[in-house]
Amino acid sequence: MTAAIGAPQAADVLVWQQVIWPLPLRESAALGLVRHLAAQPHAPQLIAETRSDVTGVTYLLGCPLRYAASVREVVEQLVRGSVVVPFEASERVPVTTSRRVQLSSSVRPLEPVDPVASTRSVLHALTTVDRGEQLVIQQVLGPRLMPRTPPNQSPAAGQSAVSKLWTGVAHERGADARQALSKKIGQHGFAATVQLGVQASTSERRRTLLLGLAAAFGTANAPGVRVLLKPDTAQRLNTPKPLWSWWTRANHLTAMETVRLSGWPVADRDDESLPGQPPKHPKPIRPSAAMLSGEQVLATANAPGTSGTLGYNTLDRMRHTWLLGPSGTGKSTLLLNLIVQDLEDNRPLVVIEPKDLVAEILSRIPAHRLDDVVLLDALDEAPVGINPLQRVAGDHRSPEVVADSLFATFKALYRTGNSDGLGPRSSDILRHCLTLLAGRSDASLVMLPLLLTNPGFRRSVTRGAMASDPFDAGPFWQWFNELSPEAAAQVVAPLSNKVRPLLDRHLRAVLAQRQPRFNIRQVLTGKKVLLVPLQKGVLGPETSGLLAATVLGELWQAIRERTAIPETQRDPVMVYVDEVQEFLNLPTDLDDALATARSLKAGFHLAHQYEGQLPRAMAEAFRSNARNKICFQLSVADARTMATGQTVLAAEDFTTQPAHHIYASLIRDNSIQPWASGTTLPPPPEISDPADIRQRSRQQYGKPRSEIEAGFAALLEQTTTDSGSEGAISSRRKRGTS
Repeated sequence: MTAAIGAPQAADVLVWQQVIWPLPLRESAALGLVRHLAAQPHAPQLIAETRSDVTGVTYLLGCPLRYAASVREVVEQLVRGSVVVPFEASERVPVTTSRRVQLSSSVRPLEPVDPVASTRSVLHALTTVDRGEQLVIQQVLGPRLMPRTPPNQSPAAGQSAVSKLWTGVAHERGADARQALSKKIGQHGFAATVQLGVQASTSERRRTLLLGLAAAFGTANAPGVRVLLKPDTAQRLNTPKPLWSWWTRANHLTAMETVRLSGWPVADRDDESLPGQPPKHPKPIRPSAAMLSGEQVLATANAPGTSGTLGYNTLDRMRHTWLLGPSGTGKSTLLLNLIVQDLEDNRPLVVIEPKDLVAEILSRIPAHRLDDVVLLDALDEAPVGINPLQRVAGDHRSPEVVADSLFATFKALYRTGNSDGLGPRSSDILRHCLTLLAGRSDASLVMLPLLLTNPGFRRSVTRGAMASDPFDAGPFWQWFNELSPEAAAQVVAPLSNKVRPLLDRHLRAVLAQRQPRFNIRQVLTGKKVLLVPLQKGVLGPETSGLLAATVLGELWQAIRERTAIPETQRDPVMVYVDEVQEFLNLPTDLDDALATARSLKAGFHLAHQYEGQLPRAMAEAFRSNARNKICFQLSVADARTMATGQTVLAAEDFTTQPAHHIYASLIRDNSIQPWASGTTLPPPPEISDPADIRQRSRQQYGKPRSEIEAGFAALLEQTTTDSGSEGAISSRRKRGTS
């Protein structure tokens, strides 16, 4: 911090910076900083101010302009967690009364019996101000004083110059005099002035505040030395000089005394709470430069001295994003902002959620994406349908592959813990049913319950399969068809209970469409926006879970098919699943799926309320593969988990966040960035008409519910006819036998 030769005069202008100290400010850190500053004989004059008003205590450092950057760097590097930001000189409220602090002895150090209690007293005195009042401690730290060896005899304190000339220098007679002098001059220090200032409306009030602060300073008194107040002018405190004057009446302050008289919040216990300080938690954390440069914005950085936004890029999002926080903390707003950014950037995306997020999205569709929206709403009057059994042009999957994919979806949906939830017999029946339906061009999933419960329909659709596959399907369906009604009902009962929701009037409107006008692969090939609202209160948890599993199963199969496309031609697709524990049932191991999705350019955004909701395997998959973590206010258990393995944040930081505040740890350019704090953005403005978008989706991709119901009724009529024919044939056989 040495001045450059020939520097312009403006470089000596006094500038101010605010210091936000970490809490607690360790004594070793504060003392180390002051010693470092005191050990530089050619360093500039520094002015340390502690100012208090009704909002709390503010800490300032003043120095010539040319040294401001160096001072900031020294403070932030030597006191870990401190933040130094510019402070406008005009915001320093002038005081009307000032007193100069004078130590009664220059050979004995101030030594409070309890340093933390002394600090608490000073901070308490500072916080006794009312609205419109202010108290100030100002230390002007001038020439540095290097450690010296004490003489054999210590000069007596308080001897006047006349007395020294007349009688000679008197010496301290106490046994501890040389030891006290060694403590005073045997360490780094400053020639310094200390002033106390006050701003209040009446002289009596100013006197009360100043005496209270002086009394607090008195807690640092030690045998043979005490703090005295001397008259001074407020002008000296209000407009300090940037350079030291050799005519200044100074005290000799050691580094330790400088800390003791600073009003800094020095304490060594984490649970120490000092007056006038901001809450320790949640702790604001500065983002890295890489996070500040992210193109897709998550939040505004809220750490002091930081301007900009937290974000990441499209490729970073392929590492998946895990959002964790209770209801009402702001997850949906953050998701909404990300989704709107994806819409504006023409990305394909899928949103599956059970609340109001889809309704919010429909109000914010950019004009150039109005016709890209596919609203798959089972409650719509003309719902969009999907048929996982359908193989469109260019789909080269065999019926067995289609059936196997659907079987894996059902198995994942009904899995409970380490059990697959189906059992060997139900699994065998389900696999044969799906293989049979996948081989037909006119099949839909609503035929599955009919296969199990309608003998006539089952016989009509199994004849061809029995003839074409005499080694697998033939023996199985022959055994099944020969079961008595009672035995068949007993065999299929466990599976029927699980697939019966397919016949729900809302769900069958989506899944009974044998030739729907929409295929999920259009999301990837046509950059569509698939929105799937799942109102559990109307659909029921089983029906909504089954619909979500069907959509995600089809989507995952479409994503896997991208292996046939060169990587450079794969458009990134963004998948959002809210309340993920209820809906994320992929037809494969989730850990492998998330790892594979990254290379196939699919980024999952997985949101839920607390980790205890997740099955163990799902939680492990998230921890291993969702490398972007965004935490809102967390429960105590989740906060402890997130705080484990890092020292920047404590569990209390996660549990005390207000709504719409986050901690984020993101991937940027293949590197995990440190945690940073931010405030989520407000919802984007509404720019579109939801009713218009719903109508566009119906016209392009939906079918009237009456048409769907008519087709389903025709199917039931056909099965009734088939069942009647089978019954007549059976009766004739019986009469002929008799």
